[in-house]
Amino acid sequence: MRPVRVLVFVVAFAVAISANAQRTTDEANSIMVFKKVAPLVVHVQSVIGSTADGQSQAGGIGTGSGFIIDGAGHVLTNYHVVENATEVRLLLAEGGSFVGRLVGTAPAFDLALLQIENGAAAIRDLGLPQLGDSDLVEIGQKVLAIGNPLGLHNTLTTGIISGRSRDIPGAPVGLEEAFIQTDAAISPGSSGGPLVDSVGAVIGINTLVARGGQNLGFAIPINFVKKIVPELVSMGHAYKPNLGFSAIPISPGVSSLLGLTVKAGLLVQEVLEGSPASLAGIKGGNRMIPMGDNLWVVGGDVIVAVNGRRIASPHSLTVVLLGGRPGDKVQFELLRDGVKRTVDLILPPMHF
Repeated sequence: MRPVRVLVFVVAFAVAISANAQRTTDEANSIMVFKKVAPLVVHVQSVIGSTADGQSQAGGIGTGSGFIIDGAGHVLTNYHVVENATEVRLLLAEGGSFVGRLVGTAPAFDLALLQIENGAAAIRDLGLPQLGDSDLVEIGQKVLAIGNPLGLHNTLTTGIISGRSRDIPGAPVGLEEAFIQTDAAISPGSSGGPLVDSVGAVIGINTLVARGGQNLGFAIPINFVKKIVPELVSMGHAYKPNLGFSAIPISPGVSSLLGLTVKAGLLVQEVLEGSPASLAGIKGGNRMIPMGDNLWVVGGDVIVAVNGRRIASPHSLTVVLLGGRPGDKVQFELLRDGVKRTVDLILPPMHF
């Protein structure tokens, strides 16, 4: 009987340790963030296509994620989640299924804005998300992703920021060199859900995972979104002004090859007559040089800064112009024949 008594004591002691075990600080933080953010995460179901009599096609339902951003019931998600949808339903974490009304889209930034129809009472007590500052994220900091991968409602994954300003082949044109990279698991169905930091502030919108790679997920920086959402609400689309010029980014090597005195910027190729760029006095090139499969037009202005912010790529120019409105004055700093000068460009109407 003595061995039996020892065994019972050991088992009871182990159970006592398990019952009194404390969660780690990191575990407690993950739990806190999930409880704070998860009620705002929405399961987005998109019906793709319909039959001639208006009935949904069998098997034509896509799944994705989104999150509520205000008391009006607006829901942010990815454009590709609702692309070609004829009907959208929004399933709330706390229960309830509602029709999603399409408010606006920005395909160039893979963003769409929906609104919960007749769901005011259901979201009244959910609170609002905290939107962070994606310009301040650091490689190595903890992040959490919440979404509905494979339709599994309110799934949490954790990881770190693995990279910033990533450029992904085949990504929407407006997101060149923009993505936040994370090793938090992002799977089909997670698209459109929030990527949040350790205080629960949204720093990005989960959008895709790299094919052929492991632990390579990407999110759209929230600072992009902050500037575009008001345009989606007021106009139904993002304001992307056509300035009327083409340009190519220059590298230090190209700069040296062409004898330029700056190492980065946009070399203006052509300027459309009567365009905002032409009216501002921006000049295009006057000589064409074949270079491999490309044709460089040289001799034109080099754009080095806009509104005081250095410009090194078309993406950096896009970022500066986000949130602009027709009639706004934008200051371009140029290099022309080795001399710096500034010109004022007036942002045009939707179509000039």
